Amino acid sequence: MKQPTFSDIAHEAGVCKATVSLALRNSPRISEPTRKRIRAIADKMGYHRNPLVAANMSQIRKSRGWNQSLPTIGLLSTWVDEQREVKRVEWHIQSRFLEGAKRRASALGFNLDYLEFDLAYCSSERIQNILESRNISGLILAPLRFSNSVLDLRWSDFAVASIGFSDSMGHIPSVYYDNFRCMQYVLEFLTSRGYRRIGFITDSENEMRGGHLWNAGFLEYQNRAIDPANHVPMLRVPKPELLFEKSDFEAMHVWFKQNNPDVIIAFRSNILDYFLSLGYKVPEEFGYMVLNWSSRTDGCSGYRQCHEEMAAVAVNIVSERLYNNDRGELSKPRTTLLRGDLIEGFTIK
Repeated sequence: MKQPTFSDIAHEAGVCKATVSLALRNSPRISEPTRKRIRAIADKMGYHRNPLVAANMSQIRKSRGWNQSLPTIGLLSTWVDEQREVKRVEWHIQSRFLEGAKRRASALGFNLDYLEFDLAYCSSERIQNILESRNISGLILAPLRFSNSVLDLRWSDFAVASIGFSDSMGHIPSVYYDNFRCMQYVLEFLTSRGYRRIGFITDSENEMRGGHLWNAGFLEYQNRAIDPANHVPMLRVPKPELLFEKSDFEAMHVWFKQNNPDVIIAFRSNILDYFLSLGYKVPEEFGYMVLNWSSRTDGCSGYRQCHEEMAAVAVNIVSERLYNNDRGELSKPRTTLLRGDLIEGFTIK
């Protein structure tokens, strides 16, 4: 059956081609009843959008230098600390989100605007006004710095997606790494290296931002694949890893002496630094594995999260929503999960 054209649909609906084009892109410039009527006619006539059109038009816009007329996608980060005059907290991670988003937005022909806010000082209303003044149409939310942060924006104004879980902000499409499978991949690797008593030190913020899936992956694997005699209880520290105090590290040492793990999994290398300061030798006395490997984890073995790729996928989602004029929350939650890579360092036998 021949694919109907916009002209065919316009003739059947008694409107012009431009109206058909806007209606099939869900444009608010066309009334909702008219949009529904035109979509119903298009469906009845067997119309299907060509998935290559958007990509081809993006390439044409780039080659003709039309970037300034295209919608701007904003990448919003809350990892700044004005109280301590720290402009960019954890920049070695946030910069990877920015690099991935910039590269993908450029490839699709969009402008990208990077925005940073300390939510302790900047209200949601103020952020909304800044986004409007910068003509932000598409919006990507980087993971919130604190899990209890409140970002109450008018989502209906934006083709929005988030990096990380953000249940507190409604049904926004999200992109994240597959915490559950990542943890199991790490455990399978450690088991293959001969480790039997695997310990896991976690904290409240990483649990919340990870949807508790790190813990779920650890406990499921422990109960399924590790002899009960070698089970090591997971240690939860009830505060963010960035705010660990001396007493937290001392509690970790007590846990270590009581349970004698032959390898420790944690999120970064600061816990290892503490044990090394006590005179322990790694990997001779125990192994160490970080779940968020970066250039700052000092040669540790670890799991490198795919931050650039997550940001790129978020740009893909936002660009598709912009093309379809799809704004605000979804009727159902939707998350895209990605995996990373194992990096071998000096801390594993």
